[in-house]
Amino acid sequence: MGSVIDYIECPNCGNEAQSDFYYKTGEEYVMCNHCGYRRSAVLRRDKEGDLVTKDGTERYDFDNVIMDYKESPNPYGAFRYKFVGDIGTVCGTLETEDALTDFITTMELNENGAIEYAAYNRWVDGEIVETILINDINENENG
Repeated sequence: MGSVIDYIECPNCGNEAQSDFYYKTGEEYVMCNHCGYRRSAVLRRDKEGDLVTKDGTERYDFDNVIMDYKESPNPYGAFRYKFVGDIGTVCGTLETEDALTDFITTMELNENGAIEYAAYNRWVDGEIVETILINDINENENG
C-alpha cells in the first residue's frame, strides 16, 4: 500500500507533526511527537480485517465504505522510549494524567535494563516541557 509522508504544523502546539496519507484508501494518520496530538481517518474493518460497507455488501466503492475519524486535540502529553539494541523509538500519546503516571511507573521498573531511553513531553503554558526518565544510550553504545 502506498503512502505519502509529509510534515505539517501541529494544530495543537504549532510544532512539526508527521502526516502519513495512504493515497489508495484515503486513510491518514497525524502524530505530533512534541505534544502528543494525533488524528486518524481509517476505513472501518471487521474482525477478519475486511472492509465494512454502508449497505452490507461487498461493493467497496468510496461512497459505500465507512471512514472512522478519531482525534486527540488536547492530549496530556507525548511519550517515547527505546529498547537496548533497537534502531527506533516507540512514540505515542498520553491522553490523561493517569496515563502519564502509568508510563512513569512502567519506565521506573525497567525490568532487566531493557529500556535505554525514556522521556515524555508536556505542552505547558505555550511551551514544550521535556522530562527524561532514562538516558543510558551512550552507556550501551560503549558496552
